[in-house]
Amino acid sequence: MGFFDAFTGKAQRRDLERANAISGAELDKGYNESMGRYDQAAGLLDPYAQQGSEMNAMYAALLRGEQPAVDQFQANPILQGNIAQGSNAMLRYMNARGQAGGGAGMQAAQRVGQQGAMSFLDRFRDAGQQGMQATGMQAGIRQGQGDAAYGYRATKAGQAVNFGNAMSQARGIGVNNLLGLGGLAVKAYGLS
Repeated sequence: MGFFDAFTGKAQRRDLERANAISGAELDKGYNESMGRYDQAAGLLDPYAQQGSEMNAMYAALLRGEQPAVDQFQANPILQGNIAQGSNAMLRYMNARGQAGGGAGMQAAQRVGQQGAMSFLDRFRDAGQQGMQATGMQAGIRQGQGDAAYGYRATKAGQAVNFGNAMSQARGIGVNNLLGLGGLAVKAYGLS
């Protein structure tokens, strides 16, 4: 049976099927592992992308002057602390020069408050930009996933074509062997 299987190509076809199954399983395993790692990498950026989205929304609401956003902004203890520090420093400066009670002192206090608010407002913009960068990185990861999926499918298609070609050749082994034996018989008959 072993000689007959080898002679007819049946043994070769079994070997090809086994090799095709193993290589296909390894391709599947590698693809699935890579997709999981792509998803994990993209997931690590989720908090930054989410924060950026929230900060962009807050920044836009503040620029539009939406009252709930303005109230939340003005009540922020960090903003209040920054403005208070700046105001105190400015008042010390103005008091030292005897200018704290006049119009110049009022203008300076207003300017300090505006600068403190604008500086704090820039933090929303910067956090929004950080989120945009994280989202861009996620898009790059997703593009990599797409490229990997395409490469995986192309490899699987190439594997199928190669397997088909090898199986086709293996199917002809028995006929080729018979023709070879026939040719030897004709030569042997002609030589006698």
